[in-house]
Amino acid sequence: MAFSKYREIYNRIQHFSNIQSILNWDSEVTMPAAAREERSFQIAEMTKLIHEIFTGSEFARALEAASNEIEKNNNDPKYFIRKRELEVITRRLDKQKKLPTDFVTKLSQKTNIAHAKWVEAKKQKDFNLFSETLSELVDLAKVQADYYGYENERYDALLDDYERGATGTMLSELFDNLKKDLVPIVSKAKSYPNPFKLPIDAMKQKKFCELLPPRLGLSHDISRLDISAHPFSTSLGSKDKRITTRYDELDPLSAVFGVLHETGHSLYEAGLSEMPEAPNPLAEFLSLGIHESQSRLWENQVGRSREFWNYYYPVALESWELKERDLPFDDFFNYIQSVQKSKIRVEADPVTYNLHIILRFEIERDLIADKIKVSDLPELWRSKMQDYFGLKIDNDAEGVLQDVHWSMAAFGYFPTYALGNIYSAQLYEAFLRDNPVFKDHLTKTGETKDLLEWLKKNVHHQGRIYEVPELIEKATGSEPSSASLIKHLSNI
Repeated sequence: MAFSKYREIYNRIQHFSNIQSILNWDSEVTMPAAAREERSFQIAEMTKLIHEIFTGSEFARALEAASNEIEKNNNDPKYFIRKRELEVITRRLDKQKKLPTDFVTKLSQKTNIAHAKWVEAKKQKDFNLFSETLSELVDLAKVQADYYGYENERYDALLDDYERGATGTMLSELFDNLKKDLVPIVSKAKSYPNPFKLPIDAMKQKKFCELLPPRLGLSHDISRLDISAHPFSTSLGSKDKRITTRYDELDPLSAVFGVLHETGHSLYEAGLSEMPEAPNPLAEFLSLGIHESQSRLWENQVGRSREFWNYYYPVALESWELKERDLPFDDFFNYIQSVQKSKIRVEADPVTYNLHIILRFEIERDLIADKIKVSDLPELWRSKMQDYFGLKIDNDAEGVLQDVHWSMAAFGYFPTYALGNIYSAQLYEAFLRDNPVFKDHLTKTGETKDLLEWLKKNVHHQGRIYEVPELIEKATGSEPSSASLIKHLSNI
């Protein structure tokens, strides 16, 4: 009875969270620009309501009563899974209690307004239009870290929101080793030119992109594809997964890989929604590194493979209204596999992509540590791009303004992309050991059901039952390691 009461309040919180997600999705996809300020107050009020219910005395009493009830029935077959659930939600609650409601409300409102300012600044290619707002968000992030508390550096407190247990020192060591392994791979890799001779209309691109989610297992019955300034995915409920992309008429692959990436995220969320008694605290994503592993796996291990394009190349040509002579397969696939220095992270190849993440990690870590100022960012970005890639940044839109994350005050998010790359390669390698005929099957039929079912069993339906290292070891037989990623990249 007590456990049911606790779940009742938890489900209420989830309903409000989904409503908030709808407001956020609408803000980025369909809302008229003039509504931004009013919407920021609406989202802030919803954030305040959720925080008050979650950290309120009623939920605390219900949680305590549920815990006592479970301990009295420790012979129940569900005892250990129930105990784990309450451990997860209690840890989350303890952290949220450290944040005053007024602070949470203010942060929510500021980030919603900040997004619009970032969009405009990027459009105008002028960091000065966003600088003051970003300074406010950085200050709020520092306050948030101080509320949480930390042992070594503020950045660790923010990282923990995205990847539990991660620290700046740990990631710095990991990334330093990654850089060493990547240097010889980059030096041997080949670069190929864009094979698209003429622009491809966005509607033709959309025709192909809309085919992909249901073919990978994300039915149109529970999802939809839209356009936004920065591709993203979000879950608005157990049967409502939204993804977005953007279209570049000179490079249709940008949208394709965006859709594959965001479909991977939504497939994970759909799998979580299938867990027993969902929604519940165990039927939530384990970490953003694991979340990114799902998107990067479908984007890179599957979507950039020869087997995938052996099947989908003629389908793409038909959608884009091209003949093979307009886009020869070898030119097309060589471009997909091409390793070349790119100014834009989301368009970077899998080999150089991690260098983009390391650049951002180093900047935001120093930003939170007060080693650099917001006003330093444009020039610092240019300097690091020159050092790491030998590329000259011509404007702020292709430099410091290219990513949406800092407008969300999501400091600590970027490193999870690199962790996701590591986990995805390790998971895919383990899957292929269990399913050696998959690649041949993919070439002949385009079918990926076996992969999705393996991921559901080993990742999606595990939710938060285990911590990340344990999940990876159970799924692959080895603890987390970058070895599989380096092996994969060496074979590109």
